[in-house]
Amino acid sequence: MRGTTAAIRTRLGAGQAAPGPESRNRDALLAALACLALAMGVLVYLADREPSHAALIPSVQVLAASHLFGTLGQWLPSFVHPFAFSLLAAAALPPRMARRYGACAAWCAVNVLFEIGQHPQVSAPLAHALQRWFGTTWPTRALANYFLRGTFDVGDILAAMLGALAAAGVLYLFRPVVENDHAS
Repeated sequence: MRGTTAAIRTRLGAGQAAPGPESRNRDALLAALACLALAMGVLVYLADREPSHAALIPSVQVLAASHLFGTLGQWLPSFVHPFAFSLLAAAALPPRMARRYGACAAWCAVNVLFEIGQHPQVSAPLAHALQRWFGTTWPTRALANYFLRGTFDVGDILAAMLGALAAAGVLYLFRPVVENDHAS
């Protein structure tokens, strides 16, 4: 048993798990947790937000303006986005913890940058620069409108950071366990 463990460590390096059913199950669980979080984020838009605030999410009259999440609903999507996408990215990456934690940092950075892009002093110059660089295509207009019509909120930045940290915490809890050399 000891020789097998040493051979696996040599081939994979520290912090990696041998590919196998346990690793696939762990990744499937991460993806399922991410999907559950995304569903909760969609529920915020269905229950707590005006239908015009989210593209591609229809209005559901039964839930409209029910304020199911209360004050928490103001920042929950900003928490859920980096949390869920960090877990999805980690599940798709090789089982190396440095890369998986890097996904958390990357999604945190993306969310913080998009929030800064909504700041009143940044949004108009950024929208104009996007259209100048990429033309007036549909994606460019949609992105420019996101920055111009969005509302900058420091609370959203904090929520994004907490979401990425929570994802890193989940990854730590679900990290591959490498057998101890002293185990019998």
